[in-house]
This record gives sequence, C-alpha cells and structure tokens, in this order.
Amino acid sequence: MRRIDMKAYKHTIAAAGLCAVLGLFPACSDFLEEDPKGQMTNLSAFTERADLEGSINALYYQIKMATMYISDATPVIAGDDLTSIISKSQFGDFDQFVANDANAMLLNTTIGCWAPWWNIIKASNFIINGVANTPEVSQEEINMAIGEGRFWRAFAYFNLVRAWGSLPIIEKDELDMNIGTSTEREVYDFIVADLRYAEENLPAQFSSAPWSMNGLNSIASQAAAKAALAQVYLTMAGWPLNGGAEYYALAAGKAKEVIDGCDNGTYPYRLFDEYWKIYSRQYNLAQVENLLPVHFSRNFGNQDSSQAARTPTGIPEEAGGWSDVRAEVKFWLDYPAGPRKKAVFGDVYYHTRDQKVVPWFYENVTNCNNPYYLVDAFCNDEVEYDQTIACNQQTNYWGNKTAVCIRLSQVYLWYAEAVGRSGQGDKALAIELLNTVRRRADGHYNDASYNVYPSTLGYEELAEAAYNEHGWEIAGYYRGNIATRYHDQRRMN
Repeated sequence: MRRIDMKAYKHTIAAAGLCAVLGLFPACSDFLEEDPKGQMTNLSAFTERADLEGSINALYYQIKMATMYISDATPVIAGDDLTSIISKSQFGDFDQFVANDANAMLLNTTIGCWAPWWNIIKASNFIINGVANTPEVSQEEINMAIGEGRFWRAFAYFNLVRAWGSLPIIEKDELDMNIGTSTEREVYDFIVADLRYAEENLPAQFSSAPWSMNGLNSIASQAAAKAALAQVYLTMAGWPLNGGAEYYALAAGKAKEVIDGCDNGTYPYRLFDEYWKIYSRQYNLAQVENLLPVHFSRNFGNQDSSQAARTPTGIPEEAGGWSDVRAEVKFWLDYPAGPRKKAVFGDVYYHTRDQKVVPWFYENVTNCNNPYYLVDAFCNDEVEYDQTIACNQQTNYWGNKTAVCIRLSQVYLWYAEAVGRSGQGDKALAIELLNTVRRRADGHYNDASYNVYPSTLGYEELAEAAYNEHGWEIAGYYRGNIATRYHDQRRMN
C-alpha cells in the first residue's frame, strides 16, 4: 500500500500549517491584523479550578470538530473498503492516490484533514504548558489534565504522521517561524513519550461527572492510553519504520495489559454480545466496548457543528443522503456473510425518486459506479436508522452519534496479530480472542464450541487471520477510529 504522495503539497502548505498550529484562521495573511481580545492565549488564564475543567472542554470541542465528518478522515478512503461517488473528486482523489494541493479537503480550515488535527495540538499544548499554574488544585488533578492533553496531542500526531510523513513537532504556544520538520521516527518517539505519560497519569476510571457517564469514562483514560500505545507499537513494527518483532512484542504487551485490566475489573469495558449494538442508538451513551468515546449533542449550541455530528455522509443520494463514502465492491464481496455484515452494509434503501424500497443492488442510481453503502456511522437522535425510509425524513443532517475511537474487539485483534508476528505471548489466548470476535460476527457469541479458527494455527496464519478479521471488524468506520482498514494496509505496505 503506497502512502499518499504529499511532498510537493507540503511545500505549498507550510505557511498554512503554521497558521493552523497557531490557530490563525482563516488565512496566514491575517495574522498581522489579528485582534487577540477575548482569546485564551495567555497561559496565566488558569486562575481558578474551573479553568482546568474549561480547558479540557475546549480541547474536546476541537476533538469533536476533527471527528464529526468524513472530510477530517479523508485519507482513509485510500483503503480498499471505501470509495466515493463520481462527482466528489475531493474524496475520490484520495482513493486514487492523486490528491493535490487544490483538493478542498486539504484546504478547508474547519473540517479538512489537516487543520483540525493541528487545532487539537494547539488546545493540548495550552493545557500542557499552562495548567500547572492553576491555584488550589492537587498535583494529581494537574497531572490528569496534562495526561489528557498529552494523550490527544499524541492521537493527533499519530493521524498526521500516517498521512503526511515528517512533521514539525510543536510543544509550545510560542511562535517559531524557523521550526523545521522532524523525521517520522522522531515523531513516533514523541508520540510514544506522550502516551507513556498519559497511561501513568490518567485514571483507570473517573468517578464523577462530567468525566464519567453511566459508569463509563467519557474522556480518555488509562485503558485508552495503553490501547493507543499498543496500536502505535503495532504501526512502528511495520512500514515505514519496520521495527519488526521487537515492536510487535511491545504491542502485544500493551494490548495484554488492557485485556487483563478488563478481565479483572480494573477497566469497565467488555464486548457487546451482538455486533449491531456498537452502532445502536439504544447503547449510544452506554458504549461498554468503546474505550475512547467522543460524545456529541444536537441539543447543545445551534444544532450544528458546535457540538453535533454529520449524519448522512454514507447514505446514498437516492435515499436523501450525500454519498460521500460508499463501500468498495470487492471488499463487500469478500466480506464474510453474517450479522456483522448486515450491521455494516445496507441491504435495502428507500429510493426517493422511484418512491419505493429497493435492494442494495439497484440499477437506477445516479453519479455512482456501485450502489453499496454503509449504515454503521449513522445514528438518529430518537430512533434507529430505518433503511426503508428516506434519510432526509429521519434527520436534519445533524446527530448525536458517539464516535467509537477504540473498541475492545480491536485490542483483542491487535493482541492476536502482534503475537502472531512476534512469536511471543500467549498463543492459545490469542486464538481464543480471535475466535471470540468471529463468534460474535457470525451470531454465535455464546457458543464456545463455535470456532472458525483452529487451535493448530501457526504464528503466521494467526497474524494474517487477525489482520483480516480487524479489517472486517472496523470496515468503513472512519469517524475518529485510531486504526482503519487504510491504516492497516499502510503499515503492512
């Protein structure tokens, strides 16, 4: 899998990238005229306890802006599970590896795939550099806030480095016009250091609102930091760093810490017994499998991007959606049949022009080479999405669907793959975890005798099975997920 070739683009957007880091929008030329009144840019702004909480809320606002829409994750369309419709070249260009500096998804400073991640880094740095000045708060609270900032700074850099390669490492709020880029290895080492701090200083469970909801963590926690570190190590083991067995073993170790913590009650996470519940409205605020939720609300602000999430991006135009992303035909054909497949891909939809419910393969489509579509990212505020009703009759295009950034099932599969590729760890457990994920996918979660993968799997077979299973497990899900099918293919070159 080739990386997106952005070398020429980097030269074109160097100034724009610096503007994003500094929060100077909409254009770099505006920075000389910027009026700073009312902006929280002074680190002495931490004058009371409420400022600590407020800074975390401000950080999560930027996180929501980076996970509310497909454009923020446009590079992942390069994976073999996603494509777009003919007219939307701003998405399709990534699928064809021809994205350039004129692409709207690169230039957009609000919802593009470059600027929002730098906004997260800026908000994180504001906390990291300033929160220690807060009076009358404990060192534990300060460390937690810094851990939150360092976790999301690492998360943002992880997304950026996998799409762009070498990057400037920004640790301060200060303007530095002479800053250069760091190598990918340096960026990854920076990410690892941030996540190590986060895992040591974020709690296993938050005990009170707003950081806890329904007995689950509503912001990044220790388990999320360990899981993220497992994925970072897994990525460092592959292309382009090619760290090999050493890093696969590190990935297995971190994944195992998460799995053990869930098993012994340290962490409040477990697998749903049925796959569809991951995307269900019924469990939207009780995501027991979601180690890293990003919550949205259509009742806050103006029922728009202030706190809500876009809903119709994966729904066909013929059903009143936008068709920004569609499913790749070959990937759909290769995908194992079963409840998981039905939960991910729509099998029927309401054709608004023909005014009837039609099957997923329906010839009367416009602007599209294939009719396959994804329903997994959609969630209406009141009810589950009904495939037999037009999309625009169920939503005003804004929703409160919680983003599922790291699933426990992913951690299971990362462990299985890392054990297979390193030859280290509990192989029997790895095969059992692999079968657990597949049992649920096939609707046999409670049947311990149902095993697709035999106990005799060799290490290489185990690794490939886990790699393929992960692709099916997170197929088409782009909203903030730390490891999409594209990311898997990229690290395996």
